[in-house]
Amino acid sequence: MDKSTLHIAILEYSKIIYEGIQAILYQSDTDCRIYKLETLDGLTGLLESNPVDVLIANSIHFVNREKEVKKIKKSYPSLSVAGIEFGMMHKPSMLTDITFTLYDSPEHIVHLLSKLDKKNHSQPNEKEGEENLTKREVEVLTGLVSGMLNKEIADALNISIHTVVRHRKNIAVKTGIRSQSGLTIYAISKRIISIEDI
Repeated sequence: MDKSTLHIAILEYSKIIYEGIQAILYQSDTDCRIYKLETLDGLTGLLESNPVDVLIANSIHFVNREKEVKKIKKSYPSLSVAGIEFGMMHKPSMLTDITFTLYDSPEHIVHLLSKLDKKNHSQPNEKEGEENLTKREVEVLTGLVSGMLNKEIADALNISIHTVVRHRKNIAVKTGIRSQSGLTIYAISKRIISIEDI
């Protein structure tokens, strides 16, 4: 793992869980600085004043706040999100880059976080293509790979069919991809959608 300091914000109500994760990280070889958050709203203020590489959060904080989380991730593309799941069986969220459970070993949790740190250091080159797409084009692309028709996308986004067609042309020009399967692979590789959503 890179010897630079990993800045981690932990968003968790439970003092026991917060202190447990903190202890795991401080007892590992990971050079890290940890910030405690009480609410998701506090994350934006923290991000404006401190570099944060990873947000570790109880997934309950994301319920009914998907748009806010996506906006934060778009504004801070180097921020990775690790979700804490409380059950032994869990389905990864589209909002998180990794998930771990309370039943995972400390070594496994540290390993997952070190993978995120490596991803963060290589991220600028990987995300260049995605920066070309506007927010609306990403929304249209998400509809397309979900199998929606132009009219369905237009209705869902409250725009005209002609606007959807224009966005589709822009997506094809920017990505160089015209086929449905190609766009699906592109969307998965750029983490616009997860494979479970298909």
